[in-house]
Amino acid sequence: MRGAHPQGWRHVRFSGGFTLVELVMVIVVIGILSFYAVARMSQRSDSDAHGYAEQLASVMRYAQKAAVAQRRTIYVNIDSGTGRAWACLDAATACAQPLMAPAGGALDVTAPQGVALSTSGAAQMSFDAMGRPSFSSAVQLQVTSASANFTVRIEPDSGYVQRL
Repeated sequence: MRGAHPQGWRHVRFSGGFTLVELVMVIVVIGILSFYAVARMSQRSDSDAHGYAEQLASVMRYAQKAAVAQRRTIYVNIDSGTGRAWACLDAATACAQPLMAPAGGALDVTAPQGVALSTSGAAQMSFDAMGRPSFSSAVQLQVTSASANFTVRIEPDSGYVQRL
């Protein structure tokens, strides 16, 4: 049987490396994945706007619930220029007594870079001890980014806060 194989066959060693086809396939897969990752990164402002709209709705809901729980008026200030919304125990815009968030610190949110806030109502609103808002018509807070638009609506009679 020794003669069935060429003489040098016993001396050839196979290395455990990758073939050229395998390397090219890995490079192609990495290229496709990076294409989708870059596309998702460019849409970050849309997800930032969605997250900020949810935070804004949460601030409004928490302010309303705190007004009912504490049996007092809670004020919410909105600054469209900076995209900031914060809740206070006093009517002063400077907010000498901020409403504390459940996790600690003042209940205060600011729009991230590339996200804008506008309102159809006043710069300051309040919820009374029954949770009713201080305005007589629905207030809409618009959160916008480059290609997305989210609305937080507060109903006039009940103070119901919803994100549309």
